[in-house]
Amino acid sequence: MRKKITLLGTCFLVMAVLMLMPGQDAVAKAKYEIKLACHLTSDHPHPRTFEFFAKKVKEYTDSQVEIKVFPAGQLGRTDDVIMGLQMGTLQMGKAALSFATKFIPEVKIFDLPYLFANRRHLNRVLDGPLGEHILNEVFPKYGLIGLFYQDDGARSVYCMEPVRKPADLKGKKIRVMTSDVMIDAINAMGGVATPMAWPEVYTGLEQKTIDGAENSPVLLYTSKHWEVSKVYSMTEQFWLVSALFASKKYWDTLPADIQQQIRRAADVAKWYCRYIYLEDENVAFDKLQSVGVKIVRDVDVAAFKAAVQPVWQRYVKKYPYAADWIKQIQATPAD
Repeated sequence: MRKKITLLGTCFLVMAVLMLMPGQDAVAKAKYEIKLACHLTSDHPHPRTFEFFAKKVKEYTDSQVEIKVFPAGQLGRTDDVIMGLQMGTLQMGKAALSFATKFIPEVKIFDLPYLFANRRHLNRVLDGPLGEHILNEVFPKYGLIGLFYQDDGARSVYCMEPVRKPADLKGKKIRVMTSDVMIDAINAMGGVATPMAWPEVYTGLEQKTIDGAENSPVLLYTSKHWEVSKVYSMTEQFWLVSALFASKKYWDTLPADIQQQIRRAADVAKWYCRYIYLEDENVAFDKLQSVGVKIVRDVDVAAFKAAVQPVWQRYVKKYPYAADWIKQIQATPAD
């Protein structure tokens, strides 16, 4: 009789312990807090896209994942962001691939001048086999998980005088990103390439330590560089590509179902970004003209393309994969 009572008591004790232990539902509802770094101000299409992405992630994960976006370089400059992602001290961050070339040499290809014919051509490449290869196979080699690309528009030269041909750039110090390919390209186009951190460009233009810069119409407007640089010449030498990354070290700690829902949100956010960016670009052109910026469209693009051919030749010679990748890009339809 005592054995039966003891056995019954043991059963109740086991049941009580099991009831107190967290079940599968509790484990599945674990919360994840993610910081997402971006160097652009909150009015730019990219941070707005990341806010949209964060909402979708929260929706798709039933509030298990909370992403907080930190715009305007609050978590450091691009180099700091990439290093933080690689070390796992930061969960997510956006980087222009031109800034990432020192960490990911393969993405130098996107800096080649006049590589893409237009936005449609760019997006077809990014959505195609080469873009997917870089996103899913190249980035992880450097401790990064590529979530989606963001187009940041065609970059053109702005200064105080029109730039229609290479001779118009002669002797002009033009701010460029810290990309050796971009530096070579601006020099080949006739300018004096001058690398400078983005937050310093306004002062550089104002104090005339540089004569001009080159960027997209959206960034020309949102940066207020139009206050100190009144002529935007449509040279369109570069199409800037950015990417939203996750830290591979952090990503590998996430459950497979959470990873799946984040990727699902990323796919939706990619298309959202393309829509609002194009919308903002059209608005930017109107606003630039309304504040007195002269838009120069009669640019001799053929002359600039001819001038940068040596840059292409050096790039192809230096990187063994370059010729094949360029061939793939040129074979992609542009219209």
